Amino acid sequence: MFDYRRLPLKLPMIRSHHFSAILTTTADLMLLTGTDWLDLLKATVHQVGLHCVGEVLVTFNPQGISVVLVLEESHIALHIWTESQKVAVDIHVCDYYQDNRPKAEQLADLLTVKICGDHDRGQWNYLLATG
Repeated sequence: MFDYRRLPLKLPMIRSHHFSAILTTTADLMLLTGTDWLDLLKATVHQVGLHCVGEVLVTFNPQGISVVLVLEESHIALHIWTESQKVAVDIHVCDYYQDNRPKAEQLADLLTVKICGDHDRGQWNYLLATG
């Protein structure tokens, strides 16, 4: 039987930061393989100080790629629509003992540059959940 007396008196507030966008990219990037997209995403995640603990790569036939990284802080997913030169991006990071929103914002900024070639983060949507 679980002993509730062992729980901390007050658990920290958990915040969840969710950034999503559909970005238009270049024809050159549509030539990347699934492994290339996975490497690009892992390098960018590492660059902002987030921590990858798992990965999934799926290549669809006849076209399309999905890349998902499981992070200590939550997850990030890219869905590449090669036929329309679009990349759907989902960044989800959680706070527990530190504010990870700046890392998520920096990740969105860097992915915008790497995928679109510009710095305009106007296509991104943000949702904050707390509990």
